Amino acid sequence: MRTITDNKSIEELIKLLKTIQEKEKAQRDMVRMFQQLIKNEGLSTPVIRNFPHPMAIYLQDGTLAVVNQVFSMETGLFTEDLSKSGSRHNILNRITDASLPILDAVEQVFTGKTTLLSDLSEPLDIFISESSRKQKTSAKYRNGIFFPIVKEAGQTSHGAAIFMK
Repeated sequence: MRTITDNKSIEELIKLLKTIQEKEKAQRDMVRMFQQLIKNEGLSTPVIRNFPHPMAIYLQDGTLAVVNQVFSMETGLFTEDLSKSGSRHNILNRITDASLPILDAVEQVFTGKTTLLSDLSEPLDIFISESSRKQKTSAKYRNGIFFPIVKEAGQTSHGAAIFMK
């Protein structure tokens, strides 16, 4: 026989489950919007450049292709510098034990999967340029979403990462 406490607990759990489902839907919708925007306007769209959270676009080998303004301010890496010869910035070469979940998320993007990571420990540190390492800290960003950017043919051409507080 159920008690009032049991019924209340079930109602609270159902409410929490609904909240989780709504967040997952919002995540899927946001990813779809970015994918469509990039498909229509390309990687250098002003929306990406001016997005208020650090964002990086990368190739399957881990090489950064595009970063937005907030990302640049936080890490010292700029899109213009990424294309200069000899200055390729590969995030896979900078993975540490603390950032292993990021490695997995980066790789999963190229199998078509979107990953939301929470409670990360200074995730932008793997991107911070050596010249600005002493002055930068990314401790305020603790969450990240990693998703594929798909070409017309359905193939993943790039991965994207957005970091949040």
